Amino acid sequence: MMEILELKDPYTKGHSERVAEYATILAEESRIYTKKDLENFYLACLLHDVGKIGIPDEILNKDSHLTNEEYSVIKKHSLLGAKLLNNLSFTPLFIHEHRSIIRSHHEKWDGSGYPDGLKGHEIPLNVRIVSIADAFDAMTSTRSYRNALSAEEAYKRIIEGAGIQFDPSLIETFQKVYPKWIELLKNKNNE
Repeated sequence: MMEILELKDPYTKGHSERVAEYATILAEESRIYTKKDLENFYLACLLHDVGKIGIPDEILNKDSHLTNEEYSVIKKHSLLGAKLLNNLSFTPLFIHEHRSIIRSHHEKWDGSGYPDGLKGHEIPLNVRIVSIADAFDAMTSTRSYRNALSAEEAYKRIIEGAGIQFDPSLIETFQKVYPKWIELLKNKNNE
């Protein structure tokens, strides 16, 4: 699935791999996941944006800011991904355990996210972890319509998002693992 998505949007493969790495480091630091849980979590993170397969190329690869209408289309990728995985003739264990990552990774702590407007602890923990990793990678990556932010600026914005976009208790954990994320980011930039 990732290879198909990469053909459609080359940015997505590297993004998904980095999100999976960042999120797994954060999940491991929470100390509630077993080694096998972390392996399954990592695999599910790789597919968090799989629904982008169903987004038209002209919107997905647009080199300027999206209109409100185009943004509404992009927001459908989480539901499209969930639908795609629900229609598989088999369901790998990692999907079964972490399917909420695909559907809900754009939910926000204050309830202003999508697709369901979940709030606080209504958002599964694995999703709350991925949302921090996804935001960090998105901010520190150059897109066709904007340059990457510095890691320091992305860090600051995530801290400022505590209690709004992100689970405040996970922000403390994020601060602990941030040096490891910086190492991954340096490696990405040296490739």
